[in-house]
Amino acid sequence: MVDTVHGAFDLDWNLIRSFVAVARVGSLAGAAKQLGVAHPTVARHLQQLEESRGFTLFARSARGLVMNDAGERLFSAAAPMQDAALQLRNTVDVLGNHPPERIRITVSDLLAELLPSLTEHAPELFPAAGVSMDVLVTPTRLNLLEREADIALRHVRPTQQELICRRVGMVRMNAYAAEGYLRERGPLSRCTVEGHRIIESLDGSDFLNVLKGQGFPIADSQVVFRSDSLACQKSAAKAGWGIGAFPEASTPASEGLLPALTEGEPVEIPVWLVARPEVRENRTMRTLFEGIGRSLERRLDEALRA
Repeated sequence: MVDTVHGAFDLDWNLIRSFVAVARVGSLAGAAKQLGVAHPTVARHLQQLEESRGFTLFARSARGLVMNDAGERLFSAAAPMQDAALQLRNTVDVLGNHPPERIRITVSDLLAELLPSLTEHAPELFPAAGVSMDVLVTPTRLNLLEREADIALRHVRPTQQELICRRVGMVRMNAYAAEGYLRERGPLSRCTVEGHRIIESLDGSDFLNVLKGQGFPIADSQVVFRSDSLACQKSAAKAGWGIGAFPEASTPASEGLLPALTEGEPVEIPVWLVARPEVRENRTMRTLFEGIGRSLERRLDEALRA
C-alpha cells in the first residue's frame, strides 16, 4: 500500500501560526509584535496561506483586518491547535528544565522606569543566569498564557487564576506642574480646582479618580491633554499645559516640575509581578522571577521611605 498524505495535512504550521495571531489581534503589525517576527514575514505568511488554499480569510478595511466567513471557520479549527501547541511547548520546557535564551518582560509606561533599577539592586541576576532581557513597554496587557511575554509588571492584579502573582510594593503618585504654571494659577486645592488644567493618561487616571473621591470636583472639560506615554505627559506639564500625576520617585525637581497639591493625600498604586504558570517548574525561570521580585521590593520600599 502506498502511504499518502491528504493535502489538508500538508499545511505549513508557520502559516497557521501567523494567521491565528492576525485573527486575534486584528492587524499584521500587532501579530508581528506578538510573534517576535518582522511585519513583512507575517504579511507573506498570510498571502501564502490564502494563495495555497484558494480563498481569502480577511476583509481589508480602514479598521484593519476583519475575518470573513472562511476566516472564522479556519480560526475555529486552528485556535485549539495553537493552544495545544503552546501547551506542548510549555510541557517540554518544564520537563527539560532548559533555561530560556531570552526573557520577555511586558510593562506599562507608568512602571517602565522601575526596570533599570534591577541592575542596581541585583547586577548579577541576568548575567549569572546567562539570560538576555527584552522589555516590551505597552499599554496593552499581553497574554502571558499565550506566551506573548514571560513576566509582566502591572498595577492591576490579573484575573486569570493560572498566573503566578506577587505583590512587590507600591508606587506613590503625586501632582506636579511647571513653576510658571503654579505662579500663574497657584497650587491645586479644593477651592482652586476649577481654575486648573489637567493632564492624564489615555486609559484614565487612578490618581484623578482618587482626587475626585477626596472632594476635588474635577470636570472632564478640564482635561486638556491625554497620552499613553508618561514622557509625553511630563513634557506637556513642563511646557505649562497643566497639572499631571507622576511617580514621586522618578520626578525630581531638576526635571522642572514642582509638587502642585496642597490638600489631599498622594495616591499609592500597587505593583504586581506576574508570570506564566510554567515558571514554577523551570528552575532558571523561577530564579529569575524571585530575583526580580526581591529587587523590586527593595527598590519600591526605598522609594516610599525616601
